Amino acid sequence: MIKKISLFFLTLVTLEAESLSSLVTQRGGISNAIFLNPAKLQNNQNDSTLKVDFINSSLNLSDDSLNFLKELRSASSSSNKNKEISQLLKKNIGNTLSFSAYNFSSISQVQEDLSWSVGIVNTIDGYFITHTGFGSKGAMESFIEKYKALVTTVNVKQEQLTYGINIKAIEKTQSMYNFSITEMIDNSSFSSYFDNKNSQDEQAMGLDAGVVYALPKDDFHTQLSLSLLNIGNTSFKTIGVLPSSTNMGLSLAPYENTFVQIDYLDIFKHQENQHFEDTFRLYVSQDFLSNSLKINSGILQNALTFGVEYDYSVINIGLHSYKTKAYNGQKERKYELSLALSW
Repeated sequence: MIKKISLFFLTLVTLEAESLSSLVTQRGGISNAIFLNPAKLQNNQNDSTLKVDFINSSLNLSDDSLNFLKELRSASSSSNKNKEISQLLKKNIGNTLSFSAYNFSSISQVQEDLSWSVGIVNTIDGYFITHTGFGSKGAMESFIEKYKALVTTVNVKQEQLTYGINIKAIEKTQSMYNFSITEMIDNSSFSSYFDNKNSQDEQAMGLDAGVVYALPKDDFHTQLSLSLLNIGNTSFKTIGVLPSSTNMGLSLAPYENTFVQIDYLDIFKHQENQHFEDTFRLYVSQDFLSNSLKINSGILQNALTFGVEYDYSVINIGLHSYKTKAYNGQKERKYELSLALSW
């Protein structure tokens, strides 16, 4: 089973794997922390050696999504395509079937006063909602959004204060289309649901800024943080905006090998239809086995999150579950498999 999931995961990453903002990692912690606050690059390593994250990838699926995508892929190349696609749609009518994946490969160096990172991000978010096929939404409503970005991060530390910026060159691809059952039967390959004539590509530049204040002489290693993401909005011509957001956070280590992070995201509600439960996030983790095993839990979207991570040499593998909001506004639980290779 793990082998099959891993192969499917690598297939999605190859297709150039939740929007760019998904790297404001849903489960919390310091992994990919620069996407929530660029001043947190300093938290990601303890020495000044050069660090390479060759793979830092994640695959997220909602309930039943893995089976749906596997069956859709199989049906797309079947000799009995008509029957198999009809049966698949009938079995999943009304369900929101979603997935997301990302990879962030980077090289970085953390030093006492000046730290930097350069990385390449590939993300993909996908939603499929099946229908009866007779209405305006056809047999299957699809929404695919991809981002590619080159991200440069710089940190400057002055006593208890650390300042950081992200400069992002972003390419966004979006496809919104309602497939009729005839079009699904005529599709020549599974990949045509992700790359087709309805896709639009646009580019934009983005800027993030952040600051972290570490309380002096504090046994709990308390840090207060403030960040401004997508300053002035990161706008694409016709396919949307990454809205600016102001975020604040508190992190501390109240006990040995225990880490607590509390975030209040998008303080001024620049994103539409945001409520308090959408913007409050709590993350708690505990390390075991000489910091090789990490168990974490918390609150996101007013629902429980939980997960486990294991480090062995240069490999980190994790399993997590959390609830997030789909593009149609509905909240759904996702399950995440993550893999990182770094040295």
